[in-house]
Amino acid sequence: MIHLQRGEKRKLADLTGSSQPGTLEVTLRHDLTGADVSVFGLNAERKLQDDRYFVFYNQLSTPTGEVMLTQQPWGGTFRIELSRLPASVRRLMFVVTHDRTPFSGLGKLEWTLGDPAPKGSLELRGDQFTTERAVMVAEVYEHNGEWRVTNVGQGFSGGLDALLVNFGGEESEPAPTPVPVQAPPVSAPPGPSDRFQPPATPRPAFVPPAGRSGVSPADDGTYSLSQFLAKTAEADRPGDAFELENDKMLEVKVRGRVWSKLGAMVAYKGNLSFKREGMLEGGIMKALVRAVSSEMEPLAKIEGQGVCYLADQAKEITILKLTGDAINVAGHSLLAFEDTVEHRVAMHRHIAGLVSGGLFSVHLRGQGLLALLSHGRPLTLRVTGGETVYTDPNATIGWSEHLTPQLRVDSSLKTIFGRGGGETFQMAFQGEGFVVVQPYEENMH
Repeated sequence: MIHLQRGEKRKLADLTGSSQPGTLEVTLRHDLTGADVSVFGLNAERKLQDDRYFVFYNQLSTPTGEVMLTQQPWGGTFRIELSRLPASVRRLMFVVTHDRTPFSGLGKLEWTLGDPAPKGSLELRGDQFTTERAVMVAEVYEHNGEWRVTNVGQGFSGGLDALLVNFGGEESEPAPTPVPVQAPPVSAPPGPSDRFQPPATPRPAFVPPAGRSGVSPADDGTYSLSQFLAKTAEADRPGDAFELENDKMLEVKVRGRVWSKLGAMVAYKGNLSFKREGMLEGGIMKALVRAVSSEMEPLAKIEGQGVCYLADQAKEITILKLTGDAINVAGHSLLAFEDTVEHRVAMHRHIAGLVSGGLFSVHLRGQGLLALLSHGRPLTLRVTGGETVYTDPNATIGWSEHLTPQLRVDSSLKTIFGRGGGETFQMAFQGEGFVVVQPYEENMH
């Protein structure tokens, strides 16, 4: 049996031994009490074109039985006839959701594919997630006439309704007397009556409201925070507001206000104005930070209607999509963010003045896009309670919101960290979270 790593893609034929799509059995097993399993039947653009191909606790089968779910207390088993799926369903996204409990409380989740004998599997753990109440586990999809499988392993803020909207459906409304499409097995009673009830007939594709990105991260190239950490997304078209012209040039569609690194604008068109962030803007704490941080590069407000192009010293750009979560970004590594994202500047006084010019970070939280800068492809390191992670301050570009870096001085490591001259300063991260580094020592003078 082949074990798929997070982000790994395989041809379905490599797992089943058959080049022809046939009958598959997919089993989702978890230990998170109250979690639900489901599968979205999506078109090639990852849109839910017909709600009847959304199989979950209150709709256990597609219209003619192409996909059927047998529920169990520990998850469920899907029986799939790939050859019978309509042309409008080219992707099957398997998900696990919970109404209240985040998936950080998960012990282990196993996804197994067979025909019906087990041929492929993957495993996810609770320490790979934080506040997410939905997980896109794996996807079986058609590409150039060939069926494939990928370990998605992506957390998603919000529960089942939020995923439904993400895939182009409509959010549920409480119904006083819902009628299930098909009664579930005795071992798994129907969900609460205020859960989503699919209609009997298909709806037209969901059109997201203006100013909101309704495309799937895997489709458009943006990353949710957990997806970025897993490095599974393929950067292509990162949404309506931010778009990568190439890996070093960001196109920003401004419809109101966007924040950027001062001096990052290289071209623009339309009716735009560029203003340096004021000394007192954002409150007295930001003003105090600016007063003691000579190395802090102020932000610029880009306002109006138009398009601008941002870049910084030919650094690579990565776009994140925050969906209610947060991240700390080193100031020199923040290129731009939408006005819907809240920001707060923090000065690390125990490190400032000891490293090249000091160090400040920006705490970003909310809903919207932000763009990170890095010299080369960044690497994410997991921080756990039992082990401290040490990084070069000049190579550190971000870390999770609950971690607070401390300074460590160790002259014995001067030939390992940094450029090897004099005492060596490292940032020490302890607790639970992650830290992101780049393969380059940024000169922050």
